[in-house]
Amino acid sequence: MRLAAVPLLLAAAVLGGGDDLQVSGGAAFSLPSLLSRGPVVLVFWNSWLPHAEEFAKLLPGVEAAAEQHGWPGAVIVFQERRSEVGRDFPALKGTLPFVFDRRGELVRRFQVTKAPAVLLVEKDGRVRARCGPDPVEVQSIVREMAQR
Repeated sequence: MRLAAVPLLLAAAVLGGGDDLQVSGGAAFSLPSLLSRGPVVLVFWNSWLPHAEEFAKLLPGVEAAAEQHGWPGAVIVFQERRSEVGRDFPALKGTLPFVFDRRGELVRRFQVTKAPAVLLVEKDGRVRARCGPDPVEVQSIVREMAQR
């Protein structure tokens, strides 16, 4: 009976993030709560990645397209502490909160192999579309989002 609980606890930690996933203010982040509201936009970003500066300039467009469709979302900053990011935070309106994922739980959950990246995720957790790290790909998905 105890062994059967272990996979459930591991799944809950990955899907819910456990205590590791926190928004920039320090509160816990819940992916299931976000997904319960419908399709979501997840942006996987880190200041030390190739194209990070170019990519960061595109985030307001991603945010605006998500807001236009009423899609909640988040900017997932993985394997980096808030104090390490500092000035590299792009200026967003606040629609997309920054979530710090030090252990890369969401990177593994969504099998992000190239970053920075933008993912459109269905309510059931399936990835509808993904793009990045090439900024041109990101511009393309933002245009696609704007046309829906």
